Amino acid sequence: MISKRTIHTFYDLLSGYGTLATIQKLFECEYIFEAENYVSTLGGQRRSLADSYVSSLDLNNPSDLRKLFNVIEMFYLENEENDYFQNDTIVKRFFTLLERDGYSFVNGKVQYENTTFIPKELENFTGEYNIKHVENDWNRALSQAKTDPEDAITATRAMVESTLKWILDDIGKKYKETDNLSQLYKQVAQLLNLSPDQHGEEVFKQILGSINGVVTGLGALRNAYGDSHGKGKVYYKPSERHAKFAINLSGTLCIYLLETYIVSKKTPSTK
Repeated sequence: MISKRTIHTFYDLLSGYGTLATIQKLFECEYIFEAENYVSTLGGQRRSLADSYVSSLDLNNPSDLRKLFNVIEMFYLENEENDYFQNDTIVKRFFTLLERDGYSFVNGKVQYENTTFIPKELENFTGEYNIKHVENDWNRALSQAKTDPEDAITATRAMVESTLKWILDDIGKKYKETDNLSQLYKQVAQLLNLSPDQHGEEVFKQILGSINGVVTGLGALRNAYGDSHGKGKVYYKPSERHAKFAINLSGTLCIYLLETYIVSKKTPSTK
């Protein structure tokens, strides 16, 4: 699956280095046509035109995804000898995002690598529901995982906090700004029927108790390895693997919380 952020960055490139006619040609040569009755909300004629074509595709379908990759490959080929294009920071950012999605661009071809450690579902949630604080913390964690693992770990903890606060805000429940992660989670867990004491079956108690342990552990990990506290004489600097662990853990947790909350909104009577 290619993320929305990657696709929108590709739109930026099409807008900067293509015309309406060339964009139409790129897509329709791959038998991709504009989605019927679709009105893009993106600004700019070229970006909205590209969006109308991509919106006709099912990017969960490997065949449709391959068509989009063919468009990307042809667009790159047409600009391969353009020095401005090759040195454009947006181009470099696009290939970085593509790599993060699990793909590489080698010899003019997009190839699936399956090396990403990031659960992409979270980006879909933050985009669809406009959860800006969570999205910002998420992007910060991703960008810093290799270069600054300490900051990435701090960002993952902030992301969980932002997710909990967004749910409470959306429900209309008050909380104190001084509430720590465990206190915020306790409120959300009660509202979403995730507290162990709300269930009689022992297996559910164990699973839900483990989630509470993950929340507590993320807070402890941030205190031990994040960059928000001063360091003592003896300090072990975290590595990229620690950051990846925190990103995977917090990303999965946030997805679960958001999915549970969204389902509860659609079926408020279901426990």
